[in-house]
Amino acid sequence: MLRIVLSIIGLIILLAPVACPQEILITDFPLGVGGTINPDFFKPYYPQLQVLADTLQKYSLARAVIVGSADGTRYESDNDAKNPGLALGRAHVLRNLLITEFHVDSTQLLIQSTDVHAQGGQYRFVSIRVDRELEEMDTRLDTLAQQPIVQRPITEVREITNYLTENMGLRLSAGVSSSPFGGIPIVTGAVVWKKAVFIEGVVGHTFWSNSYRFEGASLDTWRRMAGGQLTIYPWKRTAVGIVGGWIRVEEISQKYYAFVKLSEGPVLGVRVTPHRHATITGLYNPARHRVAGDRISKPKNGQFIVTITLHVDVGGGK
Repeated sequence: MLRIVLSIIGLIILLAPVACPQEILITDFPLGVGGTINPDFFKPYYPQLQVLADTLQKYSLARAVIVGSADGTRYESDNDAKNPGLALGRAHVLRNLLITEFHVDSTQLLIQSTDVHAQGGQYRFVSIRVDRELEEMDTRLDTLAQQPIVQRPITEVREITNYLTENMGLRLSAGVSSSPFGGIPIVTGAVVWKKAVFIEGVVGHTFWSNSYRFEGASLDTWRRMAGGQLTIYPWKRTAVGIVGGWIRVEEISQKYYAFVKLSEGPVLGVRVTPHRHATITGLYNPARHRVAGDRISKPKNGQFIVTITLHVDVGGGK
């Protein structure tokens, strides 16, 4: 029975520092002593300091506050200026002792100071306090570690990404187009949505020369084309789409790099896909024309543009 009682008393002694906030008060510092003091001064407090150090080492999230104090003893030579320094010095002495002798992590120690006007050894003190309830720390940390990570935001992002990649793609094309001034090689790039909507850019340029008479001189010229088109396939089972957009065609002088002929205007027509890698597009182009020297373009109705392209699809777009 005596052994059981002693065991219970020992267990209570071991658990008492964990169950309650730990605080140690060291008083009666020598007068005028701040940053230097005989280590033997702290010897009577070593058992308490060891228990506190063990607590800080076991619980890395815990913090201890060290408060140094100076009493109201006046130092006439420095007009009491020594007192704040004494208070901080005494706190740092204990801090350094905990780090060097008890191997406490310096990041767990916080320094404060106080200045008391009353005189006496009880006011020349250093106190240290662990300000954390630790009895359920391990349980709380284990509970947090076992909680599942919420994946919903990541899952939603993946679902959106999969939806876009499955339904959005690119189409790259190359071919030839007619124009008001003759044929032009073209390339196009389109963003595709579900193989039903195409937002397309068109550029073209000849790699051969033509001639143009201007004010009695013969000029070598190139043709170039730029524009944008929107194509919609309204019927899923029919490879016929409706096309609308804007096209600008220029014949430019190689010598002056300025247009000698210009045509620009809207286009509206249809696109047929006779093969999975080929398209034929017919466009009505009521464009306005201008030649070098004219200030105002003139309408030229009844103009048609035909393009034939081969294409490759990249990405989704069911």
